[in-house]
Amino acid sequence: MNTLAEAEPASTIGCSVGQAQCLLNAVLKLTPDALVGTDLDGRITLFNAAAERIFGHSCASVQGKPVEILIPVRLRAGHHEAQQRFAKEGGDPRMMGLRRVKGLRADGQEIDLEGSIHHVRLPQGEWSLVSLHDVTARLQGETQLQHSRAQLAELTRKLMTQERVLVKRLAQVLHDQLGQTLAAIRMCHETILARLTVEATSEVQRLDERLSTLIGQAIAQVRQVLVDLRPPLLEEQGLSVALDNELRNRALAAPQIDITIHVPPSLEAMRWPAEVEYAAFMVVREAVENALRHSGANAILVDLTGSALSLHLTVTDNGVGLPEDAGLRVGHLGILGMQERAQAVGASVTCRRATGSGTCVRFHWQCLS
Repeated sequence: MNTLAEAEPASTIGCSVGQAQCLLNAVLKLTPDALVGTDLDGRITLFNAAAERIFGHSCASVQGKPVEILIPVRLRAGHHEAQQRFAKEGGDPRMMGLRRVKGLRADGQEIDLEGSIHHVRLPQGEWSLVSLHDVTARLQGETQLQHSRAQLAELTRKLMTQERVLVKRLAQVLHDQLGQTLAAIRMCHETILARLTVEATSEVQRLDERLSTLIGQAIAQVRQVLVDLRPPLLEEQGLSVALDNELRNRALAAPQIDITIHVPPSLEAMRWPAEVEYAAFMVVREAVENALRHSGANAILVDLTGSALSLHLTVTDNGVGLPEDAGLRVGHLGILGMQERAQAVGASVTCRRATGSGTCVRFHWQCLS
């Protein structure tokens, strides 16, 4: 039944013909990949146990039948001629794993296969031997994973869009309502003080100073919240100007650290899609904040490069560097958040140790349309 297995059993060193035949039959039975052998006419001469399991045919039912019964009907045209051409050319084994091939089970189900085909020359004749493994489940898993990732990216994109809208509305409320209310409170307070004709007691003066301080703190806090919610200059003047302003403010708050940004003159006025600029700005802000809080660095460099159809941002510090497994820790130092922001706009973020010491965070976006 297994013609190829019987072709040259004596080649098994140290075994009798019978022992070699038994050994080869055991190998054919235990091999996890499907082994299908055909003669030069394309008729099946070998069909091992794995092939029976994968294709759903018994060995006896396919013996002597055209190998095309294992191929979907729509793909059978020209297969026999291609097989004969390959047999005549001979040469090295041709890998079919470079492209997936379709198989057909006995129940009519199509399956995805990978493997290799070999041309075998023996004194008894010539055969083609195909080794195949079923990758249907793996491909289905990959497809489902890609679908899940696409759904997650779309959800993140929608959440980011809603975030931008909500932040814009909240910032407007803080500026137009709460900010103006605080300004009015300050004006009323100052007016009351100016109209007082009787010198206030020390207790009243102390309370007045305390009230004046609280009003000033409230106004400063609202302004800072506005800065955090709505990056200054980003919508009006673009990413380069907004980042420069952000880093100048950071440098004022941490004068002991050298915080710089490098932008080629050709990109100073460049604009990218609004959602890309917003995501890039927030990634840089998070990376700089991480460096200030955790790295112990005394220098942070932001480098912006790209073109009208691409954007590359690198944030590098000379601090202690990320732990080796930081990229695998969910949420570690905001890495997951940065990656989700980037993926939502079709970009990517990588975080790794910088050359020498420190940490390097890279944001990369490329227009695909």
